[in-house]
Amino acid sequence: MVKLEDTNTKNNRNEILEEGIKKGIFGSIKGREIDRVDYDRWMGGPRGPEKITFKDGSAVIFKCDIRHYWMADNPDTAIREAIVYQIDKVVGLGLVPKTMVIDDTVGNVRYDGSVQEWIKDARDGYQIEKFTNEERKDFERLKVFDFVIGNSDRHLGNVLFTGDDKLHAIDNNACLIIDKNEDILSFSDSVIIFFSRNVIHDMRHIVELIERFYANKDTILNLIDKYIHDNTELAKVMVESRINYLYNMLKRDKPFPRKYREWRKGLEEEVQNILRRKK
Repeated sequence: MVKLEDTNTKNNRNEILEEGIKKGIFGSIKGREIDRVDYDRWMGGPRGPEKITFKDGSAVIFKCDIRHYWMADNPDTAIREAIVYQIDKVVGLGLVPKTMVIDDTVGNVRYDGSVQEWIKDARDGYQIEKFTNEERKDFERLKVFDFVIGNSDRHLGNVLFTGDDKLHAIDNNACLIIDKNEDILSFSDSVIIFFSRNVIHDMRHIVELIERFYANKDTILNLIDKYIHDNTELAKVMVESRINYLYNMLKRDKPFPRKYREWRKGLEEEVQNILRRKK
C-alpha cells in the first residue's frame, strides 16, 4: 500500500505528498513515475475512476472532480473524499485510506480530483463471513461513522478487508449533504438495526468512538466550514446534530430507540437546539 507523507519529511521516495499542514487536504503526484493507468467508466460520464500504478509498484485510485465534467452545481466530491479521511484521523478510526485532493498535470494529462491509496490484495465485504473479530468491530464502528457523516452510498462493495484484522472504507464521496434538497434527518435503516440489536453501552469500542466524536466536534465542524463549499451549513448542522444525539442518548444510559421515527424525532430536536443557539 502506497504511503502518503508530509512534504516536510526528508525523503526522495516515490510517494504522494501532502503539501504541508496549512493546506491540509491537498496533495500532489507530481514527480511520480507512472507505469500504467487502468481506466473505468463512472456513471456514463466522460472520465471514470482510474487506477494509477507507479513504477515502484504502489498505486492509487484517482477520481475526477465531477463538477468539471457535469453540471456546475454538482458538489465538490473530491473534497468530500478528502474531508472524510480527515474526520477519520480526528476520531482515530483508522479505516479510510489516505486521501488527498490534487490538481496535477502529468505528461499531457490533467488529474483534477482526489487520489486514495490503493489497497492491495483486498477482498470486498460481500465475504463478510470471513471477517475476523477485529474486522467485525471495525465494521460496527463504520456504521456509526457513516451515520455521523451521512454517507448514503455505503455497501459491502466499498468495504475492503485483507485478513489482517483491518477493514478499509473506500468510496466516501456521497456524504456531507450532496444535494441542497437532501433530507438531513434521513439515514440507513441498518443504523436502527445495529443499535436495537446490541446493548451499545456494553460495546466499549462503540462508546469510545461516540465519545471521541463528541470531544472533537468543534474540530470536525471547523474542517467542514473550511473546505466544504457546497451546502456547508446544512452539512454542519447534520453532523453536529447526529453527534449530539448519539452522545446524549449514551449519557442517558437508556437503550437507543427501536423505531426510525423516534430517531428522526430525536434528531429534529437536536437540529432545533442548534438553530436556536445560532440565532
